[in-house]
Amino acid sequence: MAALIGIPIITFAIILQSTILSQITLLQGPADLVLLIVISWIINERVKAVWAWAIFAGLGVGFVSQLPLWLPLLSYVLITPIGVYIKKRVWQVPVLALFAAVFLGTLLTYLLTYAYLRFFVTFPYEISQVFNLIILPSLLINLIFAIPVQAVIGEIARWFYPAELEPE
Repeated sequence: MAALIGIPIITFAIILQSTILSQITLLQGPADLVLLIVISWIINERVKAVWAWAIFAGLGVGFVSQLPLWLPLLSYVLITPIGVYIKKRVWQVPVLALFAAVFLGTLLTYLLTYAYLRFFVTFPYEISQVFNLIILPSLLINLIFAIPVQAVIGEIARWFYPAELEPE
């Protein structure tokens, strides 16, 4: 059931990201709401099933973007074990785990996209330009939006994974 609630949430996030959030940029780096939602779901300590959200998000982003379908799917599938590992290692400070996962997830997504564009498509920009104009600003916006997104996704996770009652 918790995996199914991801379908409307991620669909709404993809629509919001491709229409409104793509227009809100810092230099040329946009916010990645779908990435933030998936990472917030992965980092939540109550959540057990994370792979369905990552796969659906990767397929959804791949469907609406001009990138090949496999590239966003690969990005989100690679982010999932990284997020699970960070959640297990930094479990006492969830904000630090969130920021670390957002940092690594943003870098992974943009570096994979850059590698694809550089080697398989004519892409005239150097990595230093991409890093300064797209990756760093997008990373900053993602880190700013991470806390409110985590709060909303945390509430959704509490609805579907309520706290276990201790036996008396």
